[in-house]
Amino acid sequence: MRLKGGLGNQMFQYALGRRLSMDRNTGLALETSSFKTDHLRVYRLDTFQISATASDQLPFFPTTGPKRRINAFLQFFRKLIGQPFDILKERSFDFDPSVLHCSTNAFLDGFWQSEQYFLSVRQTLINDFQPTQPLTGELAHIVNAITQCNAVAIHVRRGDYVSDPTTTAYHGVCSKQWYEQAAQYMKDKVPELQFFVFSDDFEWAKNNLSFDAPTTFVKPSPDGLECHDLYAMSLCKHNIIANSSFSWWGAWLNQHPNKIVIAPKQWFIAGPQTTDDLIPKSWIRL
Repeated sequence: MRLKGGLGNQMFQYALGRRLSMDRNTGLALETSSFKTDHLRVYRLDTFQISATASDQLPFFPTTGPKRRINAFLQFFRKLIGQPFDILKERSFDFDPSVLHCSTNAFLDGFWQSEQYFLSVRQTLINDFQPTQPLTGELAHIVNAITQCNAVAIHVRRGDYVSDPTTTAYHGVCSKQWYEQAAQYMKDKVPELQFFVFSDDFEWAKNNLSFDAPTTFVKPSPDGLECHDLYAMSLCKHNIIANSSFSWWGAWLNQHPNKIVIAPKQWFIAGPQTTDDLIPKSWIRL
């Protein structure tokens, strides 16, 4: 499985690979060479208890460009010797069931953002996405409070969504008014709730968001331990998520059976406009 993007994207890619490897009783290899040139992202799955090997030295199988003919030759040769090798490039943002029928030997390149790729191994993924290091300090105290109340996690994604014009134009950012609307929906449904606000822009969230309910603003964990924030969000009873794969996983890993998850109706500004396969049917879209 080729990895790329931030932690949430890497989790989607791992999740499909994990499901395929379990179905076929094979190993799972994670190809991480993209992080040599992507200076904004780094490999982060090693902060979880995953079951895979990771390397930036695995064979490179281009799926586009002039070297594509080499791929065709490799596949033809492997078929001749009885070792078919699938090289699969994600064709669209929608769920593609044909991917689940790839051969035992396969190289996959895409984002694979739908639970339909891995819902069958949900409990395995919940176990795999446990942090390798225990929570300490202030976050440990916050998690203790989360487990003792009707906690609602609110994730505010900013970072390059607001600092980089290209990213802003593609993704957009959830407005202050949208968060207020989502919070009001929760207040109408959940008695005696408490909000816990997680954000990569702590100061903006604290200075701009007010929900007329008990609210704790959570300082982001140090670089490299984002998994702790995601884990803490998953322990809340309910989730309000941003248009972010990191947000998505915080809600999806929430194991409370009666959870309410609110997601933005518009996930992208300039990206795929149909995201029905991304958002589980039980989640609310505002």
